[in-house]
Amino acid sequence: MIILLLYLINTIATIYAENTELRMVQYGSKILLMPLLAIYLYSKVKNFSTYKLIYAALFFSWLGDIFLMFPRNEQDLSTSKLLFISGLISFLIAHINYSIYFINEVKDKTKVTLLVGKPYLILPFCVFGIVLLSILYPSLGVMKLPVTCYTIIIMLMAMTAFNRKNLVNSTSFLLVFIGALIFVVSDSCIAINVFYKPFEFARIAIMSTYTVAQFLIIYGVIKANEKIV
Repeated sequence: MIILLLYLINTIATIYAENTELRMVQYGSKILLMPLLAIYLYSKVKNFSTYKLIYAALFFSWLGDIFLMFPRNEQDLSTSKLLFISGLISFLIAHINYSIYFINEVKDKTKVTLLVGKPYLILPFCVFGIVLLSILYPSLGVMKLPVTCYTIIIMLMAMTAFNRKNLVNSTSFLLVFIGALIFVVSDSCIAINVFYKPFEFARIAIMSTYTVAQFLIIYGVIKANEKIV
């Protein structure tokens, strides 16, 4: 409970600092978010090897947080681009780790998963990805390929989270899937704010959805140990 309270405090501090541009507060609070979730995960499962992909996802999310929390100076475009690309790659790897973990959870029951039995359920994920890219494409420039790859990976993460339905307990499924969807929303907000059109309270929207998404996924993974209901 103490760890979750610290996570909540750091989340609020980070959101406030990002919105008011209090850099020193942001540097101190944001860097603690993913380590706190990792500590919370370990405190509940007492196991590293089984959840190594989840820990890896948190680690690369932590790296992404670090790369993206530094201000991007328009006068130093090369450094700004390097920081953003590094953050993008870090979160890309995080999503890949989440996806592989979700796939591994149901690999012994692949033939009875929803997406294998009802492949048309992939369509909503594909439609969302296509619509998002169609909005962003005119303004992406040289970022077309990286953003397209990222969009594909995050939609894959959402699909693999959805594919756990009926194969883990309902609480775990809902927590992880809702968390994955909120993560998609968070990343979509970043893409729209950076590449399409900056919008008011973007930082609040991005950070609040991101922290909620990460917590729900981790909490859902922990709940997967409980009996299927």
